[in-house]
Amino acid sequence: MMGKNFSCNNVNKCRRAADLYETPYSITRQLLEVEEFPKFVLEPACGNGAIVKILEEKGHTVESYDKVQDFLLEERMFPSVVTNPPYSFAFEFIQKSKIVAQEKFALLLPIAYLHGKQRFDRIWTDYTYPLARVYVFTRYPMLGDPLREDGCYRTGMMVYAWYVWEHGYKGSPEIHWLDNNKYVIGARKK
Repeated sequence: MMGKNFSCNNVNKCRRAADLYETPYSITRQLLEVEEFPKFVLEPACGNGAIVKILEEKGHTVESYDKVQDFLLEERMFPSVVTNPPYSFAFEFIQKSKIVAQEKFALLLPIAYLHGKQRFDRIWTDYTYPLARVYVFTRYPMLGDPLREDGCYRTGMMVYAWYVWEHGYKGSPEIHWLDNNKYVIGARKK
């Protein structure tokens, strides 16, 4: 018996081309409310520019492109990277970010990315450029719907988190929560 398929992925042959699931504006805004990034940021999986728009709105200078191979072959260094990578290349994006991001980087990934033997061996126990913080959303944001200027979105079935790596970080990763209820369409507001 096959397991449940929560994310409209390629099991049903309906995964979006190039894993293009745009990031609602509020998801990036919430990251920038709790994390500071250097002024210059690379966004290597920019899609239609949702994350770029918010980074620039907050005063960052952003270099962006949207070709996986461009990033994987990148030779320049950047102070930081912020992106919602194509999940089929998440491992490669993490490894490459450790090379090109001089200070820190943040990737939006499913919370399930925390498990797995290869990830444990090659990502979570790498203390030269360690995971510093994980920001878990309290509600399941739906990625892939048309973006709304107010940053609101419907809920989906996949739990997402911002994963933040910081060069020179010491200690175990911290887990924090981002209460995104006010951005969920139809949610009861307190």
